[in-house]
Amino acid sequence: MLKKLAKWTFAGLCAAGALWFCLPALHGGFGEGSVFGVLVCGLGLALALLYPKAAAQGGARRVLARVAAGLYGLGLVWALYLTGLIVLYQAAPPPPGRDVVVLGAQVYGPERMGQSLTGRVERAAAYLQENPEARCIVTGGQGGNEPCPEALTARNALVGMGIEPERIFMEDRSRNTRQNLAYAKKIADEQGFGPVVVVTQGFHMYRAVRLARWAGFEAEGLPAWTDPVIFPGYYGRELLSLTKWYVEELLGAVAG
Repeated sequence: MLKKLAKWTFAGLCAAGALWFCLPALHGGFGEGSVFGVLVCGLGLALALLYPKAAAQGGARRVLARVAAGLYGLGLVWALYLTGLIVLYQAAPPPPGRDVVVLGAQVYGPERMGQSLTGRVERAAAYLQENPEARCIVTGGQGGNEPCPEALTARNALVGMGIEPERIFMEDRSRNTRQNLAYAKKIADEQGFGPVVVVTQGFHMYRAVRLARWAGFEAEGLPAWTDPVIFPGYYGRELLSLTKWYVEELLGAVAG
């Protein structure tokens, strides 16, 4: 009885998880993070339904079923570990009185930001208003599907929110988060910036702060709001990105 209850509970959680990862489709998006999440949940559902029969047959099928279940369990443990790091970094209260680095995101024109960058700029503006001595570096170059550098749009928005132009510096050459922070560090050194808070969405905070420290900043996080409907896709993508990052670090350590 308990085994059946566990089986159907796990199957139900997998089905609910697959639906959760489909939420971004309500806003017209279904990227790699959503695909990854649906595949993982679908695999879990298949294991829940097929494992008892395969294990009961014995022989090679039982061995394969146990190996598949074991690997899946290890994957869930890894995802929970990464999720814990993501939650820990976005929950930490941002220290006051620091300079600010705003990470770039999609723009549609000099005066029109995508949802992610809007959240980051609004959070940065509030912090800069609360800390009038703080200065800011906005980051982000011009992507192939963008009409202007992301940093330009972010700067225009901050000025429109009442932040003095002389407090804002632009890094407009980068193409990814690592470059955002590496190029911003050069500006920070030239302008005498102190410790910084890095502004990005909460799900991205752990990786962003780690990369900021790698670039040479004394950094903490300043999380921006994320639409809960699109969050599942970003969460799935972040799990993939963090896993890729750790694999690259491991391979680099082995090669070194």
